[in-house]
Amino acid sequence: MLIRDRALGAALAQALGANNAVLMRGHGATVVADSLRLAVYRSEYAEVNAKLLLQTLPLGAVNYLTEAEAEAARMAVEGQVDRPWQLWRRLARAADVSDSR
Repeated sequence: MLIRDRALGAALAQALGANNAVLMRGHGATVVADSLRLAVYRSEYAEVNAKLLLQTLPLGAVNYLTEAEAEAARMAVEGQVDRPWQLWRRLARAADVSDSR
């Protein structure tokens, strides 16, 4: 479940491979990126996309993006990471202020 030794760390790294995220049985997911902003962005949208997928599966077959389409979408969308980051930062600061009251 948790990565508590070298062997489990190696297994996680192998499962992750060249991907940006991996689901961990009984412990959520691990998401990686070159920056904290991008890691948070990927984490947030992995959850959003998973929920959308679960909602659409009962409707019939899913037409997934090809590797090329997914890469093109990733390049276009991840270039916009600063906009949602600024929103999440404001929301976190507002929550911190309201919690301290």
